[in-house]
Amino acid sequence: MVDAMIFIVIIGLAVTAMFSFNNNEKGTNDASSMLESIFTAKIRTNDLIEADESGLVGIPDMVAVFILTGEGTVIDYIKEILDSAMQRDGAYYMEIEYQGRTVSIGTDKGDPISGSVKEFTVTYGGSIRTSLMLY
Repeated sequence: MVDAMIFIVIIGLAVTAMFSFNNNEKGTNDASSMLESIFTAKIRTNDLIEADESGLVGIPDMVAVFILTGEGTVIDYIKEILDSAMQRDGAYYMEIEYQGRTVSIGTDKGDPISGSVKEFTVTYGGSIRTSLMLY
C-alpha cells in the first residue's frame, strides 16, 4: 500500500514537472514565433479560395486577397490555427493590416503574456502588418 502511494506521488510530481517545463518552452506562448510560423507557411490555393489552378501560395498573399476582395477562408484558417495552439477562448487577439484596411481575429482582453508586431511581404506589392497579443 505504501509503495503504491509513493508511486502515485512520484507520477504526480513527474506530470507536474512536464507541464511546467512545457509551458515555459519558447514557442508555446511566444507571439513572435507564432506569427513567423503562420505567415511564412505556404498553402495550396484551392484550400482557401475557389481557383482554377492549385499552386502553392504564401499566407500573406492569401490574406491580401481576402482583405481586398473578401474572398477565401484564410482568416478562418488562421483562427483555427490560433484556437488550436491556445486552446481556450479569449487567449489571443490578432490584427492584420494591408493597404489601410484591417481585419481582426480573437478577443482583446486581459494582460498579455506575449506580443509581437511583424511585417510580411506580399508577392504582388506591399506588405501586411500583423500584430498578435497572447493572453
